[in-house]
Amino acid sequence: MGGRMSFDELTTTGLSRAFSARRGLPEAAASTLGVRDSDGLALELAGRTCCLTMLAGSGSRWVASLEAARAAGRDMGADPRAPRGLYPVRNAMPFGPDPAPIASYALAAVRDLGHHVIVVRGWEREIEERILGPFGFAPGSYRFATQGAPGGKPRGHGDAAFQTLGLWSGYDYVTVNFGGDASSPLTALASLAAMAALERELGDRAPGLLLPAALVDSPAYPIGLGPGGLPASFGHAKLRGGAAKAGGAVESGAAGYTNVGLRVYRAEALREAIESIRERYWSPDGGYAIPGNAPASDDLGGEFALDNVDALLAAEGRARLLPIAKPEELSPVKSLDDLPRFERDVGSVCRDWSGPGR
Repeated sequence: MGGRMSFDELTTTGLSRAFSARRGLPEAAASTLGVRDSDGLALELAGRTCCLTMLAGSGSRWVASLEAARAAGRDMGADPRAPRGLYPVRNAMPFGPDPAPIASYALAAVRDLGHHVIVVRGWEREIEERILGPFGFAPGSYRFATQGAPGGKPRGHGDAAFQTLGLWSGYDYVTVNFGGDASSPLTALASLAAMAALERELGDRAPGLLLPAALVDSPAYPIGLGPGGLPASFGHAKLRGGAAKAGGAVESGAAGYTNVGLRVYRAEALREAIESIRERYWSPDGGYAIPGNAPASDDLGGEFALDNVDALLAAEGRARLLPIAKPEELSPVKSLDDLPRFERDVGSVCRDWSGPGR
């Protein structure tokens, strides 16, 4: 680009250049922000950032796969009530015990980027003993938040963000990730650094959401682009009744952008979007009734997904893409069948660690 990197350009008309620039983004952001280097920038941003990690529940597909394995005579030794993030897999990181719980990847990737709020439904002692302690989380650097579940069913990650609003709204930035993903520490640091750099470049015009993305063939959940390279539509399953029908769909066999298991928000924008959705689509008697979301099987309302927040911010022109993620970061564990791919792909993702402590 010549001279100082323009993060405004990189997240609009320069999307195609983002991946090749990924390793230099933290240093470029440090330069934009007048910080000595990327280590100094990470330290500065950590005081302004809340890292929200979703680790509540086990998931219906995970439980079904455990039951199917048991019926076939293969007892995997997993408690179906436990979050699947506690299930042990091969550790490809350059530190920590081997094997390591699935969720150790997601948590280790953001360990040094802020204060941690970990959304759970029990199992706090096991998470501390098997992930937080062994992977170097300092006492006082995290807290647990129990997600309420009307009728025994959590009502989505958007609802979890609403329930924890009082824990993160005082920060400048909020990262959100998920305990079953193959997370990259470089994607996490570069995305948070890029958001801070965009705020310096654009001031009040800075986006409310920066969505790390990967370029893949035939994405299952494509992101459609509008004028200027801004995200215009999302193909998430949560939105298939609404925004997924908008323009920008990717034809079979074609390459397209899709998001990975990390989001970076400006806290104020996340709060405003949550409050707007709650005002429009929540009622005490009927729960959530968000157009396009699948209705619940009970009478307590449907789901509030973070995908709904993303779609709202995109419709308002307040979302940007940052296509720096590797395709291997799209390897979430939803069932036992996903474990071989997850263990294969994290080998590539973990090369993004420069060494112990990162």
